Amino acid sequence: MPLYDPALRYFLAVYESGSVNAAARELFVAASAVSRQMSKLEHETGAQLFERLSAGVRPTEAGHRFAKYAHRAVQDAGHVIDEIHESRSADTVIRLAAPNGVGHEFLPRLAGKYRSVHSGARFVLHLTDPAEATQMVRDGAADLAVTFNLAIERGVEIVHSAPAPLMAVVRPGHVLASYDVVGLRDLLKFPVALNTPNTTNRRLIDVVTASNGAPIDPVLVCDNPDATVRFISCSDAVSLLGAITIIKDLENGEVVAIPLREKELRQRTLQVQTAAGRRLPAAVQGFVDFVVAELGCIAA
Repeated sequence: MPLYDPALRYFLAVYESGSVNAAARELFVAASAVSRQMSKLEHETGAQLFERLSAGVRPTEAGHRFAKYAHRAVQDAGHVIDEIHESRSADTVIRLAAPNGVGHEFLPRLAGKYRSVHSGARFVLHLTDPAEATQMVRDGAADLAVTFNLAIERGVEIVHSAPAPLMAVVRPGHVLASYDVVGLRDLLKFPVALNTPNTTNRRLIDVVTASNGAPIDPVLVCDNPDATVRFISCSDAVSLLGAITIIKDLENGEVVAIPLREKELRQRTLQVQTAAGRRLPAAVQGFVDFVVAELGCIAA
């Protein structure tokens, strides 16, 4: 049960996006539910919080004042929970959220490495899509997200951000394995395995191929990177993945990653996100610093 009225989260989503519909998409609820919560808050405060416009909403002076209160209430609730958790146990549960691309292998490896030094640390890892990983941090359901992103996110602090370009991935001995760089049209000569449409990977690919007039009809659609690697290792198929997703497979020589010619496919970033304005418990902050340092070593 949240320590604050969920209507505050609805209000902040509308306040930050300037649109009831945009807030509804961000919160994964119906626009009518958001509108009801806004009406409820305006009734309780006795003030109009938003001016309704033809293209969205604009906060009134009362709305700006109420936003300051809402931010404080959400942040204070997070601080109280942190203090209670820290006082109840010497061990710390660190709640992580990540998409499959970084959460199936890389992040668990870091957690295990961290725990070998900090034996009191415990982890809960949620594997979900990138947008939901960010939302879990906003909602306080996760302490940090390590996720791929294509845009600037509201309500979170970007602790670390680094380029995460897509690469063409093939088995050793594949015709393309000796190429220094390939383009999307080169891939069309071979079967292609792609991620599911809810990933930043697939969204980027679909946009670029549609604009180029050369859509890809995949022979495999899968949200599990290990399964995709097993598929391409036994065939002439090509996949499009980030290097960090297949870091173990690259180290073991099981696949070859080839840079892509299209600059649009280099727009994705890998981010470490925490809730904006939240003071992290010392143990959580220690793990965040550890993750950032490890990512820095990879980039170097």
